[in-house]
Amino acid sequence: MSETRKQRAIEALGYGLSITDASKQSGVNSKTVYRWLDDEGFKNSVLERQSQVLERVSRRLSALSLQSLEVLSELMSSDNENIRLKASSAVLSRFTEILEMLRLEKRIEVLERQVSDKKRL
Repeated sequence: MSETRKQRAIEALGYGLSITDASKQSGVNSKTVYRWLDDEGFKNSVLERQSQVLERVSRRLSALSLQSLEVLSELMSSDNENIRLKASSAVLSRFTEILEMLRLEKRIEVLERQVSDKKRL
C-alpha cells in the first residue's frame, strides 16, 4: 500500500470520518483500514491528526465566542425590549453554566487531592 493512501486514511479519520468513509477516500478496503489501526504508529498518527483538528476548531470557536460576546453586548443595548431580554437571558444562562463547571472543577480537584493523600498513607 502506498503511503499516500495511508495518509489519506489518517486525514479522513483525523477529521472524524467513519472507517467506511475513510477507506473510500483513501481507495482501500475497510478491512485494510482496520488492519492499519492495529498498528501503533498508524493509530498514533490518527490521534495526532485528531488532536490537531480539535486544536484548530478550538481556536476558531474561541475567536467566534469573542465575536458572539460583542454581538450580545450590542443586543443588550437594543431599543427592542424583547431583544434585550433574550440577549440578557443568553448571557445569564451561559454565565450560570460556566460557574457550575468551575464549581465542578474545584470539587474534582479536592477529590483528586484527597485520593492522592490517601494513596500516600
